[in-house]
Amino acid sequence: MALLTYFWAKLEHLRWVIYLWIGLMLFGLGITDLGIFGNFSVILINLCPIWLGLTAIGYIIMGFGMGSQTFIMSGLFHSLGLLVLPYFTQWQFLITGSIITGCLLILAELQWDMRSTYNLEYLSIYQKNPLN
Repeated sequence: MALLTYFWAKLEHLRWVIYLWIGLMLFGLGITDLGIFGNFSVILINLCPIWLGLTAIGYIIMGFGMGSQTFIMSGLFHSLGLLVLPYFTQWQFLITGSIITGCLLILAELQWDMRSTYNLEYLSIYQKNPLN
């Protein structure tokens, strides 16, 4: 995914967003692997809050960096999920998966807001207006 978005991230001066997500996901995978292979039950019990928290952090930081209220709201929705999770201990994985999947589907289907493009002179005519 980083390779597919690198051109636009470079054009928008947002390469740090790709590095942020790479760092968050590698940290989450490392913690998850530590819990599984190190047999740390504290980590395994808290996998859902860990992943919801990591994605909330990523969306909120990315939202502020891109100037997008859509991503900030998505991060706040993930944070709200963190508050609800302790009340549904037997359904944590279903709730976590539903929140993450639901936000991704909404972000994939809706046009989200962000500041305007910086370097329009680098874009081809098709990239500027793909409907022509």
